[in-house]
Amino acid sequence: MRLITIFLLGWLLAASPAFAANLPDEGQIKKDLQLAQDDKNVPNQAAIVEALQSGLNAIAEGKASSAKITEYQKAIDDFPALTRQLRDEKDSEPDEPAALSPKLASSELNQRLLQANSQLMDLAGHLQQEQDLARTISDSLSLLPQQQTEARRALKYVEQQLQALPTPGSPLEQAQATALQAEQAARRLKVEELDFAQLSANNRQELSRLRAELLKKRHDRADKEQQALRNQLNSLRQQEAEQAIEHTEMLAEQVGELPKSIGSQLQTWQTLQVRQALTTLREQAQWLDESAALGETLRAQVSRLPEMPKPQQLNSDMAQLRVQRLHFEDLMNKLPQLAQGAQDNGSPLKPAQRRILDAQLATQRNLLNALLTGCDTQILELTKL
Repeated sequence: MRLITIFLLGWLLAASPAFAANLPDEGQIKKDLQLAQDDKNVPNQAAIVEALQSGLNAIAEGKASSAKITEYQKAIDDFPALTRQLRDEKDSEPDEPAALSPKLASSELNQRLLQANSQLMDLAGHLQQEQDLARTISDSLSLLPQQQTEARRALKYVEQQLQALPTPGSPLEQAQATALQAEQAARRLKVEELDFAQLSANNRQELSRLRAELLKKRHDRADKEQQALRNQLNSLRQQEAEQAIEHTEMLAEQVGELPKSIGSQLQTWQTLQVRQALTTLREQAQWLDESAALGETLRAQVSRLPEMPKPQQLNSDMAQLRVQRLHFEDLMNKLPQLAQGAQDNGSPLKPAQRRILDAQLATQRNLLNALLTGCDTQILELTKL
C-alpha cells in the first residue's frame, strides 16, 4: 500500500504544470526502486524495476542537458567579461622568455630543461584540446537543425504517451507514469540544450579561439625557453669537454710515458671521437633549433590531408638516429672495461696514470650522455612529426 501511495504522489506532482519543467525527485525514485527490488511478492516486479530504472536513466540524461544549458548560458551572459579577460591575459603574456644567467651549471640547466620540456608538453596538449573543441563546435552547427527536429519529435511523442495514460492504479502503472514523466522532463531539457547550443555557438567559437591564441603564445614562449636552455647546455658541455681534453693532455705531458692501454685510448679518443662528438653536439643543437618550426609546419600540413601518409624520409631519419644511438650505447657499455687499465706488464697503474685514465673516462661518459640525450630528443621530435 505504501508503494502505491508513493508512486501516486510522485505521478500527481509530475503531472502538475508547476513541476512540468523540473526533473522528478531522483532520491525518491531510488528509494522506490529499492523497495520494488526488495519486495519479491509485488506483482510485475521485473517490469516495475525496469520502469523505475528507465526513469533514473532519463534523469541522468536530463542532468547532463542541464549542465550543458548552464555552460551555454554562461557563454552568452558572461561573454563580454570572458573575452575581455582572455584578451587582457594574452596582452600581459610576454613574447620572450626571461634571459638565462650565464653562470648556470650543467645540473641546473638540465633540471630547468626537464621542467621546460614538461611544461611544453602540457601546453601542447591543452592547445590540441582547445583546437579539437573549436572543430567540434564548428562541426556541430551543421548537425544542430536535424538534432533539434528529432528532439522535438521525441518530446511530442512522450507527451502524447502521457496524455493517453490512464489514471495509474497498480504499482506497475505508477512506475511507468513516473518513467514517462522523467523522460518528458529530460526531453524538454534536451530541446532547451540544443536551442542554447545554437544560440551560444558563435560565442563559444570566439572564446575557444581566444583561449587557443593565449595557449599558443605561452607555447611559443616555452618553446623558445627550451631552445635557449638546450643551446646553453650544449655550449657548456662543449666548453667542459674541451677543458677536460686540455687538462688530460697536460696531465699526460707531466707524467711522461704512458702505458699503451692509456696512450692509445687517449690518442684515439682525443683525435677522433671527442672531436666528432663535439661536432655531433653542434649539429644536434642546430637541428633542434630548426625542428620546432619545421615540425609545426609539417604537422599542420599533414593534419589537413584525408589520410596520413607514410613519410619515407622521416622513417629513414629515424632509422639513422636509432643506429647512431646504438653506437653511442655501445661506446658507453665499453667504459667499465676500459676502466680496468693496467701497465703494459699487467701491473696496476700508478696514481698519476690512474688520474689521467679516470679523467679521460669521465670526459667520455659525459659526452656520451650528452649525445644519447640529443639522440633521444631528436627521435622524440621526429615522432611528433
